[in-house]
Amino acid sequence: MKRIPRPDALEIASRNKVRWKQSLRRARRLSDEIRTRPSVRRASRITITPPEEFNLTRNYSETVACLRELKTEALKPREQGGGRHVYVDFTKIREISVAAALVLAAEIDRWRRHSRRRMRIVNDSDWSVEVSRMLYDVGFFRLLRVPTPDHFREEGGLQQITVLPMISSVELPGQLLQELLDDLSAIAEVLQQDPAIYSGLFEAAYNANKHAYPEDYEWEFRPVARGWWATAGWNPREGCVKFLVYDQGVGIPATLPRWGGWERVRERLARSAGALLGDEASATFNDASKLIEAAIEVDRTSLDGGHGKGLQDVVAVVQGRPGAKVRILSGKGRVLYYDDHTVELKDEALHLGGTLIEWTIPVGISQEAVES
Repeated sequence: MKRIPRPDALEIASRNKVRWKQSLRRARRLSDEIRTRPSVRRASRITITPPEEFNLTRNYSETVACLRELKTEALKPREQGGGRHVYVDFTKIREISVAAALVLAAEIDRWRRHSRRRMRIVNDSDWSVEVSRMLYDVGFFRLLRVPTPDHFREEGGLQQITVLPMISSVELPGQLLQELLDDLSAIAEVLQQDPAIYSGLFEAAYNANKHAYPEDYEWEFRPVARGWWATAGWNPREGCVKFLVYDQGVGIPATLPRWGGWERVRERLARSAGALLGDEASATFNDASKLIEAAIEVDRTSLDGGHGKGLQDVVAVVQGRPGAKVRILSGKGRVLYYDDHTVELKDEALHLGGTLIEWTIPVGISQEAVES
């Protein structure tokens, strides 16, 4: 039998050298391709950083711009970058209002219901105590479905004490709503308020919300849940309880043309514009705040009377209560309505993305009395 000659060591080494050079060339080509490609890691991550003052009163534009960025990422289709990981970093925030915290939590709820992507928090150990506690109280971490860092539960020196963690009408059965009303009534008695006030607040929230989601509306940010979100807090330094309701609807100004009182609203605005000329008169019909104010007055002074009409329920809560007021942020309009019917109006450049109603009700007891 003829034997097959074995390659000598020199020939084996030569073959291995050729293979090694070929592998090296392939590795270099692959390396060059990777360097010339866009960074996949960078393109797949976005960090949302709210402004230092996250407040819908003193810093409306930057706060709403941040919320719009959040909504844009939540509703973005995958082919438009919807596969990116989203991180939230609140290290920069030094002050957050309960109203801004509620709207933020509602938008996180929209994200949770709509997107399969998880939102992640970063640098939480560097967040301020006030911000951490506020977000913890309204249920921010529960919505994100992440463990709450232990230091976020720390007490001490807080300006706002939450008496009602965020609730949603979408997830609230009737029996639980009654239990909540009972709890809030008990709190009202401790704070020397009329316990019936909270029943009125929930009624007002329902009535204000029932027209917020028209079927044939072309949404910029479509709602996932057609309902409202609410919270309440006691501010010992200001001596008041604030009750807030937010919806992700079209805003009051956009719903008025469908309302039965629309013609009376137009007549009222026409009278207001009667003394104005040209563009000023036309602007009266486009100012969101003036539309809301006119609708309040038409509804409040309606000959029909009774509850269930919407905006009259909203303002009725504060009437006859010295020091009480209600703030309505809806669409681009801002209306501040006081117990004596005094009204302050302002229009914003950015649409809130719904309607926020904030009632401020004075309490008859001090922080020291409660602590004692």
